[in-house]
Amino acid sequence: MRVVDAIATWLELAGMEHYFGIAGGAIWGLLDALVDKPELKGFQAKHESQAVHMADTYYRVTGRLAPVLVTKGPGLLNCVGGVANAMHDSIPLLLIGGAGSTHFFGKATMQEIFFHGHEDALSVFRPVTKGSWLVVRPDLVIDVLNQAYRIATSGRPGPVFVQVPYDVQLAELEGEVEGPSRRSVSTRQRGDPSSLDRIASLLANAERPLILAGGGTARSSGAPESLRAVAEKLNVPIVTTLVGKGVVSEEHELSLGPVGRSGTGCAAEATREADVIVAVGARFADNHAGNWRKGSIYDITKTKIVQVDLDPAEVGRNYPVEVGLLSDAKLFFDDLASATNGRRNGDGWVKQISDMRSRWREEIRPVITSPTSPIHPGRLSYEAGEALPKNGRVYIDVGDVIQYAEPYMTIRTPGAWQINPGMAEMSWASSGVLGALAAEPDRAALVLTGDGAFNMTSSIVATAVEYALPAVWVILNNNEFGIERKGAFNAYKRVHPWTKFTRVDTGQPYNPDFAALARAYGAEGERVETAGQFRPALERAFASGRPYIVDVPIDLGIPTYFTKGLDRAYPDKWGESYPSQGLLRLKTKA
Repeated sequence: MRVVDAIATWLELAGMEHYFGIAGGAIWGLLDALVDKPELKGFQAKHESQAVHMADTYYRVTGRLAPVLVTKGPGLLNCVGGVANAMHDSIPLLLIGGAGSTHFFGKATMQEIFFHGHEDALSVFRPVTKGSWLVVRPDLVIDVLNQAYRIATSGRPGPVFVQVPYDVQLAELEGEVEGPSRRSVSTRQRGDPSSLDRIASLLANAERPLILAGGGTARSSGAPESLRAVAEKLNVPIVTTLVGKGVVSEEHELSLGPVGRSGTGCAAEATREADVIVAVGARFADNHAGNWRKGSIYDITKTKIVQVDLDPAEVGRNYPVEVGLLSDAKLFFDDLASATNGRRNGDGWVKQISDMRSRWREEIRPVITSPTSPIHPGRLSYEAGEALPKNGRVYIDVGDVIQYAEPYMTIRTPGAWQINPGMAEMSWASSGVLGALAAEPDRAALVLTGDGAFNMTSSIVATAVEYALPAVWVILNNNEFGIERKGAFNAYKRVHPWTKFTRVDTGQPYNPDFAALARAYGAEGERVETAGQFRPALERAFASGRPYIVDVPIDLGIPTYFTKGLDRAYPDKWGESYPSQGLLRLKTKA
C-alpha cells in the first residue's frame, strides 16, 4: 500500500468520520486514497481558513477531531490565523499539509517556503501549534500521526501540524497500520485531596463565595451537570467567563451570567463583593478581568482566588492564588462535592444575588423591548436567543456583536453558546458554523455576525448550498467596523476612513445587498427594515431548512455596551495608566 492509503486507513482507525480542506496539487495522492473511503465524508471550503474554522467548530460540538487537508505554500499559509485561533481557545486540530517532492527541496520550486533553507512551513506553524512535523521517511508517517494525535488531545488541547512531501505520500509500505488508541493517554487529571480540603474549608468559611466557570468547564465532558450539582449542594452562586456563558442555565436562581468587559451588571456587582472566588477553567483574560485594573472586576487585596485548571502555566499567571490546583473540571466539581459536608448557610448572600439579578433585569428591560427602528442591537440579540430552537446553538462572530450578545442574550443549555474570544479571528463563526452542521445537520445553527466579519467570508454561503447545510446568518449591518469606529473616536475624537464602508465616488455608505447575494449563491435571504420584522424573519429562516441570510440594519446611534465602570482601557501612558503590576510598582519622582 501507499503511504496515503495508510493515512486514509489511520483516519478510520482513529474514529474520524469527516474531513475538511481544499484540493491542491501537493495532496493529490492523499485525495486519491480517500476516493476509496467514501464512508469518510469530506467537505471542501472556498478558502483554507474556512476549512480550519469548520474543523475547529466541529470539535467544539462533537468532541472529535476532523482533519484539515490542504496543499503546500499559500494553502498552508492561509491556515495560520485559524490554527492560531484554535491554539488560543485550546481546540485540538490536525492539519495535514502537502509539500513538494523531497527531490526538489531547496530549489525554490513553485510554492515552496524556501527562504531560509528547504521547505520550512514548520517555522511558520511552531508558534501557533502544540507540535509540528515534516515527515521525510515513509515508514514514520503513522508514528508521527499517532504522536500528533496524542499531543493534540492530551492535557490542555491544541492544534498540531503534520506535513508530508508528495513523493513520501506515494512511497510503498508493507505491514499493518496502527491507530492512535494504543499510543494515547487519559487526561482527566484529578486534584490532590489536601488541596481539595483547603478549598472546601475556604468555601465553608466564606460569607460571599462565587464559582467562576470558564471555557475549561464548558468543554469538560459532564462538567456543566457536576457544576450545577455542587453549586446547589453548597448554595454558591455562579458567574461565568464569556466562553462559559450558559454552562448553567442563565435562568437558574444561582446563575448571574458572564462577568467581564461586556458581561451582566449583576455578575460584575457580585464579583466585586465576593470574598472567595473558585475559578475553574478560567484564565483571567484581559477583557474578562477589566485589564487587571484593581477593583474594576477583581480586587485581590480583599478577594481570595482559587484557580483550577489543566494547564499549570495558567494557574497564577495573572493573579496570585490562595490555592492552585491542576484538575479536570468535572472531576474537580465531583471531588469538591465529596469533600464538603453539606449545604452552606448562604441564604443571605443568595438573597443579595437574587436582588442584584432583579435589578439588572429591570435595567435592561428598555433595551430588549426597544421599539425603535432600525432595531437596537441589544433587542436583536435578546430576540435571537428567544427564537433559537431548544436544540439550537448560536455562534458569535468577533466585533460589536459580542458586546450585545453577551449581556442581553439568555442561554439556557450548556454548549448552546459558541464563541472564539482568544485570538478572536473575525469570521470564525460565519465559517465555522458549517463544521457543526456537517456533524449535526438537523440541529439549528444561528450565526450572529457583523457586516465586516461576514464580508471576509461570504463565499461560505456557496459551501452551505453545495452541501445542503442549513446555517442561518443574521448580519448586523451598520456599514462599518462598529466597535473600531466607536473605540477610535472615543480615543482620538476622529476616525480614519477605514472604519466605515463608503463609496469613494458617491460618499454614500456601502455594502453589498446581502439578501440578493444569498439568492445569487442559491440560498434564501431577506432584509429586515423595522424592529418588529426581525423575529418573524428569523423564525422563517429556521423553518426553511435551507441556508438563509437575514440582513438587519441596526441603530447606528447605539454605543458599544460595556459593563458599568469598564471600557476598552488600553494602557496608553507609560508608567501612568498602570502604575502597579503585582507587588512591585513603578517608582515615581519625589
